[in-house]
Amino acid sequence: MRKISKKKLFHEQVHITDLLFSLGLLCLFTISSLTVLLIGAHVYKQTALDMKTNYTTRTALTYVAEKIRQHDSTSSVSLGTLAPALELSESIGGVSYITYIYEDENALKELFVQASQPVTKSQGEKILAIQNFSIEQAGENLLRFTVTDEENTSASLLIYIRSHSTDTKGGAS
Repeated sequence: MRKISKKKLFHEQVHITDLLFSLGLLCLFTISSLTVLLIGAHVYKQTALDMKTNYTTRTALTYVAEKIRQHDSTSSVSLGTLAPALELSESIGGVSYITYIYEDENALKELFVQASQPVTKSQGEKILAIQNFSIEQAGENLLRFTVTDEENTSASLLIYIRSHSTDTKGGAS
């Protein structure tokens, strides 16, 4: 029987300890990497959902605000009877036209017609898919628009109609 020297035994134990330490470090790195990857995937998914929600509600409200700014002249902006609708009047070449902006069949729609023509809600052009669009008179010369998207997230916009005021020269803010 041969004797194993203390030095050789110590040397083998050091190698096993080095191996176990390296494997433990590798496992710790792998677990940390997977954790960071899963957190990143969750953050990305939430960010994409928020961007979609913001796109729908903000785009609809920005569209309405811009249309009002374009038509904010004497008696050109009013609440309509087609539905809860925004009516924007204008005259082109001596002919009166009305642009209606309203919600129908879960969509924000726009309809541009000659003022003397009969209209129905189904005639409008779909602009954006939404769940609800409401308009209310929030004060003198002040309109509140509220849009609810398909994810049931709502956003509102208050806009002042300058052309209805006696102390301004027109233009919405």
